[in-house]
Amino acid sequence: MAQNVKKQEQEQVRIGESLFNTWVNSLDRVTNAQKELEELFLQSLEKQKSTLEKMTDDVTLIQEEQKKLFNELRENAKLNLQKNFGPSAGQVYEQWNTQLDEVSNRTLQLIETPYKESLKLINQSQERFQETIKNGISQQQKVRDEITEQIKASQKVLFDIFETNSKAAFALFK
Repeated sequence: MAQNVKKQEQEQVRIGESLFNTWVNSLDRVTNAQKELEELFLQSLEKQKSTLEKMTDDVTLIQEEQKKLFNELRENAKLNLQKNFGPSAGQVYEQWNTQLDEVSNRTLQLIETPYKESLKLINQSQERFQETIKNGISQQQKVRDEITEQIKASQKVLFDIFETNSKAAFALFK
């Protein structure tokens, strides 16, 4: 009879431990799933940031290539004019290009500046948003870890009470 009670007591303890371990594992899985979601969100923000940076770099590269091509075309046109109409035609063409450059630079500045500033603001706001999200996730993680530890501790206390009460109950039947 005493051996039977002891066996039942051990089974009760194992069941209690099993329930506690299952509950802790489930809580850990939920926490890990939240961490994965947070990581995926941060990765998507990082990709968005790099895309915006690449877009800004590409625009700059395109502008440089356009200037280079345009300068080559001008130089070829100047050389052709000088060759066919003499050096004075080349000088007139240069003066005309200087005036055209002033007008086109002002026009480009009017068009380019808002676009570049918009991209710059988007990049800055993206960085701020990403930093805010990282801080929020960090705060959330701390709170989640604290709550998880508190829950595990309180569950452990409940398990210990359950175990003590089970032993006391089994002791009554001895």
